[in-house]
Order: sequence, then C-alpha cells, then structure tokens
Amino acid sequence: MKIAIIGAGNIGGSLGKVWAAHGHSVIFGVRDPNSEKTRKALTETGATVQAVDITEAAAFGEVIAIALPWAAVRETLAAMGDLSGKIIIDATNRFAAAPGDAPSAAEDIARLAPGAKVFKAFNTMGWETLLDPIFSGQPATAFVCGDDSAAKQVVIGLAAEIGLAPVDAGPLENAAAAEAVARLWVYLMRSGMGREMAFALLKR
Repeated sequence: MKIAIIGAGNIGGSLGKVWAAHGHSVIFGVRDPNSEKTRKALTETGATVQAVDITEAAAFGEVIAIALPWAAVRETLAAMGDLSGKIIIDATNRFAAAPGDAPSAAEDIARLAPGAKVFKAFNTMGWETLLDPIFSGQPATAFVCGDDSAAKQVVIGLAAEIGLAPVDAGPLENAAAAEAVARLWVYLMRSGMGREMAFALLKR
C-alpha cells in the first residue's frame, strides 16, 4: 500500500519505520526534506523511504497519516491539494479548541478535506508504543473512529499488523472521546508514570 506520512517527528517517524518494515511503500511529506529531523527519520526507516514536499506526498499516498502539531495542520492541509477519495488518518492531538472549531481535530480535518475518508487513530499512545506495542504480553489498544466502513478496515489492518489491538470505536464524531483519552495519557505521563505505558481494553 502507498502510505504518505505528513510529518517526520516521533510519531510520524515511528509509523514510517513500522509500516515500511511490513512492506508498505512509505513516503514522508515535509516542509524541509533536508532537515535534521527528516534525515533521522529516513535513516531509521531504510533506504527505500523518501522525503518529498507535502503536495507530492499527498498525491502519492492512498493512505495519508497526519502526524503534526495541531497548529500546523490547517496550513498543511491547504498545501495538500485535492484529497477526495483518500484515506486520512489523523494522529494529531489538539489540546485547546478555538472558537468555531469542531468538537475534535479529526472532524475539523474532515471539514477541511471534503471528499476524504477521515479516521482518528494512533493518537492515544506514545511513539514508543508504536515501535513496541506489547506490555506484559498484552497489546496496547488502538482506537479507530471513522465513518466509512470499508476504509475503516484498512486502518484497522494497519494497526493490527504492527502488533496493536485495534478497536472500532465508532463514527468520527467519537473522535472527541479518543482525544480526551490522549489528554489523560499525557496527564498520567507527566504525573510520574512516564512514557512506557499504554491503554488496553479488556473484556471477558
């Protein structure tokens, strides 16, 4: 599968590394392909992965994962061109809403990318969990919110193949709940639990 990752920081770089290792064609879309952060991501993902500008990456990807600070998302989406029919995975977290914002960052992305199939996923964990998702034999949970049932199976499959336990968390309007889980993760991490933790859904 052709996957464009917009952003080459900790989350984007980690997703690129694990998806490339599973045989996907991965490309990073970045403002500066020669930046230190991008060079680091390319070194860690392997020789087959490239970094290009955001417009070219968006045109390449069947799946586009957005892994940016929220402040950069609106401007970046405007540079990505027509996204109709693309599967967009929103891995961002918006910690403060502004007047006029949708209830979640993912819903704002859907509004700014008409015709795209937008999902919220990979936002409720640290980047370390993307690389090593097993905790005492238990995989971390990846909540997936979105409206297109067929495309959702693609996102669920991308989570499962890297060792996470994907959970269909309902429609995109539930993304606000997933973003609240991410805020809880950050609070716990900063309160002394550290980054080597993740949430897991348990059932009998």
